Amino acid sequence: MWIVILGFIAILSLAAIWSIVQKNSYPKTVGVAEPWYPLIGNGLLFLGQNDLKKFQNLEKIFSAAQEDLFRLYLGPKIIFFTTDVNMAQKIMTNPICMERPYMYDFFKLNEGLFAAKFHHWKGQRKALNPAFNMKILESFVPIFCNATKNMLQRLDAIPARETINIMEYLSRCTLEMTCATTFEFDVNDFPKVDELLDYMERFFYYGAKRMLKFQYHQDFIYRWTQDYREQTSVRKFLDAYGVQLYNNAHERYTKGLLTNDQTEDDNNEGFRKPQLFVNQIFTNTLRKFDREEIIHNIFTIVGAGTDTSATEVSYTLLQLAMYPGYQQKVYEEIMDIFPETEPHITPESLKRLQYTEMVLNECLRLYPVAPNLLRENTEDITLCGARIPKGSMFGISTYSIHRRKDIWGPDADRFDPERFSPKRSAGRHPFAFLTFSGGSRNCVGARYAMISMKIMLLYLLKRYRFKTKIREEDMRFRFEAVLRLDGGHLVQIEKRQ
Repeated sequence: MWIVILGFIAILSLAAIWSIVQKNSYPKTVGVAEPWYPLIGNGLLFLGQNDLKKFQNLEKIFSAAQEDLFRLYLGPKIIFFTTDVNMAQKIMTNPICMERPYMYDFFKLNEGLFAAKFHHWKGQRKALNPAFNMKILESFVPIFCNATKNMLQRLDAIPARETINIMEYLSRCTLEMTCATTFEFDVNDFPKVDELLDYMERFFYYGAKRMLKFQYHQDFIYRWTQDYREQTSVRKFLDAYGVQLYNNAHERYTKGLLTNDQTEDDNNEGFRKPQLFVNQIFTNTLRKFDREEIIHNIFTIVGAGTDTSATEVSYTLLQLAMYPGYQQKVYEEIMDIFPETEPHITPESLKRLQYTEMVLNECLRLYPVAPNLLRENTEDITLCGARIPKGSMFGISTYSIHRRKDIWGPDADRFDPERFSPKRSAGRHPFAFLTFSGGSRNCVGARYAMISMKIMLLYLLKRYRFKTKIREEDMRFRFEAVLRLDGGHLVQIEKRQ
């Protein structure tokens, strides 16, 4: 018995010594986040803390960082973090830093664009890029409009001055858009749609929750936890919907109903016929997708497409509700371009919503959907005078970069759409605004999101005036895969006369 105890103590002692050696094995140009302790590293900042405190502690580290690159220790694991735009550019544009680190495996979507290893991702991205061609995206405008009008019907039924979480309505709307434009599937054919949305949010939550619980990074340990059992249950529920989408599409494919025809459609104002994601993935001539790859990409496209746009429009409406003056300016621009009761929306008219786009960009700056991005190097790399071995993790804090006062001004934490005016945007560093990531592994759906978000704002602000009791200083965020507002996006809507 004493031999076992002494052996255990010896192992812990060696691990502590190795931890200290590792901590001091880099030059001072690569600092260490504090407080740091042997074995657990910076773990006390996260162990036993709720999601609000985790986010706050992480942001305290980022805001206090003096170096261009610094180390955060999750137990023995190191993440080299940066809040510097030049360092972010070096990492995100370097071809040896395109890999996803092992933490993305926690989402169990290894065969899709979101979490695939680089060699998988590269082939998939090249094959699927045509599905996000600008002409094709513009042909989705009528679908975006119909989904938004369906949402307006649900909002019209809300009693006057009742407080609602607008995110719930927007998520249903964006799910309808995503299913229609990527799989030509009517979301209303799904049973329990609201439950589906809840499970999608919970699925990504468990993956993110595991990231800061370094003691659960090993699968053989995680499998004994309550989180694992709950995540497995959620995934089982979602798999049923993913398989339903796959089977529906596969049946159409076997019947020859899915084509890769990119000729122009005379009935669609000269646009190409919509090359839906489902067409590209089943009939692609560049790459053959297997069943698992297709299902993982179903989760990626539907999950990311639903959550990101709905989240950003929720933040935008909340900000406009806080600042009625800005809301009025957006409303006046919309009415100037779309004065008719039923707006005739074209790609050209959407481009004229310049102030609305400035407002969207400012909200994307303050509230980036992905507050942190992770990469891994496939070869040794030298940064800040330090040789960093291959297989290391790099973190880019978009949330902190977007609030740097040396880039965005002394009032960087304040909402001000004029930051994105042509005059003030001139000369700004290209990696100062990373809402849709950066480098070649950026977000494939960025333009899709901007078109759909403009249309939702157009209809919503044309019909309603938004109010809220929330103030910016009241806003608190939870640590998750996306930037979650604690308490929800609570607003009151009032029909315009």
